[in-house]
Amino acid sequence: MFLSSFCVSYPKAASDELVDKMIDWFENDTTSKTVTPSRDTRKDIQKWVEVGTPLYKEIQQVKRNYLNAYLEEFPYVYKGKRKLESEETKIQRTDPQGGGFHNFHSEVSHFKNVRRVLVWTLYLNDIPEGEGETEFLLQRLKVKPEKGKMTIFPASFPWQHRGNPVHDRPKYISTGWWLFPKEGAMD
Repeated sequence: MFLSSFCVSYPKAASDELVDKMIDWFENDTTSKTVTPSRDTRKDIQKWVEVGTPLYKEIQQVKRNYLNAYLEEFPYVYKGKRKLESEETKIQRTDPQGGGFHNFHSEVSHFKNVRRVLVWTLYLNDIPEGEGETEFLLQRLKVKPEKGKMTIFPASFPWQHRGNPVHDRPKYISTGWWLFPKEGAMD
């Protein structure tokens, strides 16, 4: 089995209706937590969907459905009794000509984010061939952004990845992590 086998994409995981609703929320919501990174290595706009809202619940259902599909294929990822957690749901827009985060990185890079076990990305729009892919360094793999596609992959260091630049139009994604549940006191 190759490392790339653990990066799985599910085409049409989310309906066009849900994806359109997510983009509309992103462009029109004025009350959510919003971050606009302003540094050489990161330029995009990020918003967090408020927990418990109807939109949040719809997205959570898609996330849970495809986590279950992933764990069915790779049951050894997690064997605990409690469920993996993914409370945060971020939607971000990467604009052409300089937007995005193009450095290779993994999602577990220090103690603060050590609970991250899997990464999920839901692509919200189609991007032309040759731009905007999620590129994996060691796997020599590029995932093309396609409306409604869900991609799940491990969060650890062998899955160094980056978002490649977009030139033609903005790229919208929703992304986050599946976390190991918090542990109780040691017995």
